[in-house]
Amino acid sequence: MISSRCTSSCKGSTVISRISFGPDPHVRNDVEQSSPSVVGQIASDPALENGAHPTGDAIDLAEVRQILAQFHYRDFQEAQELILSALQEINEHYGWVSLPAAEVVAAHFGTTASRIYGLLTFYADFRTEPRGKHFMLLCHGMACYVMGSQRLIQHLEDDWGVADAGTTADGELTVQVVNGCLGVCDRAPICKLDADYIGDLTAEKLNDAIRTAIAGGGSWRDAHHPVVTGSFHDR
Repeated sequence: MISSRCTSSCKGSTVISRISFGPDPHVRNDVEQSSPSVVGQIASDPALENGAHPTGDAIDLAEVRQILAQFHYRDFQEAQELILSALQEINEHYGWVSLPAAEVVAAHFGTTASRIYGLLTFYADFRTEPRGKHFMLLCHGMACYVMGSQRLIQHLEDDWGVADAGTTADGELTVQVVNGCLGVCDRAPICKLDADYIGDLTAEKLNDAIRTAIAGGGSWRDAHHPVVTGSFHDR
């Protein structure tokens, strides 16, 4: 049985918190004899610093195994506690987690592919289909809805040819509409484009941010506010 605790409504949230599992009758009996605890974290890929991801319809399973090799565990419980971290590493590197990759994760942690796929489809952070080089979360929570997020959703469809959970034809941008909340309601409507939160959105500002990202000119924040620092970037 799965138990979880989220900072907001889980399915719509972009925050993953710790998850724990009860005993699984399908788990191999030799899991508890596996290797020692985690010895380190995977170094960040410089190519992904601005949130862009490798593209393509296939994930290199040999590379997935290299990622998983960083996640050692002593027993079943410790293995289960590492699963989300491992999935996040894979998701952040590729922008998605394929079913074959999920099966490799399941084998590494001694659990079932259905359990791994259940996690991937439960948490909004994870994607099970390839996504574009750049990724946008567009908030459609109550505050953003009141401030016109529906017009922005329509604008993306009309001007960029991309709907919710879709990717532009050139593979540059994937958009996901979040019906929960991104947590910056005082700047509604808001989106998160790659690593940048951009508030007080208009169609023009949205276009500008997307073009800046696609042009490879760095983040929208750096292009418009080079001296600003902090977690929220367009004050």
